Amino acid sequence: MNTRFDIARLAAALGGEVDGDKVKAPGPGHSAADRSMIVWPMPDGDFRVHSFAGDDPIKCRDYVRQKTGQPAFEPKQKIPRGALDIQASLMAALASQRQDAAAPTRTRIINTYDYCDADGKLMYQVCRLEPKSFRQRRPNGSGWIWDVGDKRVPYRLGELLKFPDATVLICEGEKDADRVAELGHCATTAASGKWTPEIVQALAGRDVFIMEDNDAAGREKAASTALALHGTAKSIRIVRLPDLPDKGDVSDWLDADERNAKRLADVCLDAPNVDAKGRG
Repeated sequence: MNTRFDIARLAAALGGEVDGDKVKAPGPGHSAADRSMIVWPMPDGDFRVHSFAGDDPIKCRDYVRQKTGQPAFEPKQKIPRGALDIQASLMAALASQRQDAAAPTRTRIINTYDYCDADGKLMYQVCRLEPKSFRQRRPNGSGWIWDVGDKRVPYRLGELLKFPDATVLICEGEKDADRVAELGHCATTAASGKWTPEIVQALAGRDVFIMEDNDAAGREKAASTALALHGTAKSIRIVRLPDLPDKGDVSDWLDADERNAKRLADVCLDAPNVDAKGRG
């Protein structure tokens, strides 16, 4: 394909949205709300595609071509009559090459984290993939739609509702929230760090401690979380764990010394309250 893609026009043509350098969109035959297909425009004007729903990559590529007004793939040369076995071999090889190009990285789910409503019904999951990445999906009765949907809730909502007056430790991810909860603390997070109004409201009137990861991204996320909760939470503190290695998180800190589990509450209480701009 020689046409260079404008990523915004590509997203519009596929009924999806831009996500960094790629487009998330419904795959062929999926509902408009589905986001199981990812398309990467390439510098040479070509594109790559991957389906988390397991759709045929060749079908996905032809679907993208159709939606963007490009002709379906056709071999450049005709195979001589009577050489059907050669034709079959060539087509199989071509399909293999196109599949490899369409899915540059094979992924598998290694863990899932459930987000449930107030009645304990599963609303959506965050899936941790290998190689490391994260995807979100929600049940549709017979399978999965690979997005969260319109309504969001905080992680471990059931515990928040069970202990309405408890102080809440906010972690950057679900793994850390589970680890902190194992120590008897009330812990939560928000999928992809998106603090929507309904998630913020679930922490109204609470004292919250934001567990900051030790890197630039972690500091930025902690500050943005504090800003989102300002005016709704009763008090906000950003906790910078002592002797935390570069890029470390609260799980790393707890793993480093078994005594840190008992120290965690004191370290949190020593953290200063933050102001309206998220500064301690």
